[in-house]
Amino acid sequence: MPTVQIVPGLAVDEELFDAAVQGLERFAPDESLTWEEFTSEDRWLLVPDPDGLGYKAELVLRREEGHTVKVNLWMAPDLRDGAKPQPHNHPWEFTAHILAGGYTEQRYELVDGQVVTETQVHEAGGTNHLPLSAFHEVTHIQAPGRTLTLMVCGAGRQGEWGYLDPTTGEQEPNRPDPGFRERLAALNPRMR
Repeated sequence: MPTVQIVPGLAVDEELFDAAVQGLERFAPDESLTWEEFTSEDRWLLVPDPDGLGYKAELVLRREEGHTVKVNLWMAPDLRDGAKPQPHNHPWEFTAHILAGGYTEQRYELVDGQVVTETQVHEAGGTNHLPLSAFHEVTHIQAPGRTLTLMVCGAGRQGEWGYLDPTTGEQEPNRPDPGFRERLAALNPRMR
């Protein structure tokens, strides 16, 4: 099985496919994935950063009210090009299984009014659990375009997530990005 260009900026191959299948067998045995699904433009969503570049791709295997399972292929970290940190939490608790490559994550916690940080490195074979209350930011991708994770997410809480200012400890709710849908459609031809 050769390398397959899904859309510009997103390519997969047999090694990534095998890692995804093995991860599913181990961590989400009720899910399955074929080569045809793994290489289908209709299954992947390339997620844009503020500059319109794809920083990760998502292949959702299951999305239900209380449970989501998806494969992520990382091309770039959350923190890019010297930008100031923007730690965020998520509207769902999740466990990420690192299937290939790895990444560095900065965790942020508010303790007695002060922001405390911890650096965590997650490598292939490892697991990263993120509770609802945790703020974090992926700061480095070990192998861009080769770092693959399997995310198993719990029930989502619509609108209940946001950002933490690392200097003041103030929390700000997520606000819709007015240009996000346009950038998303530009990267994903099926959405045009």
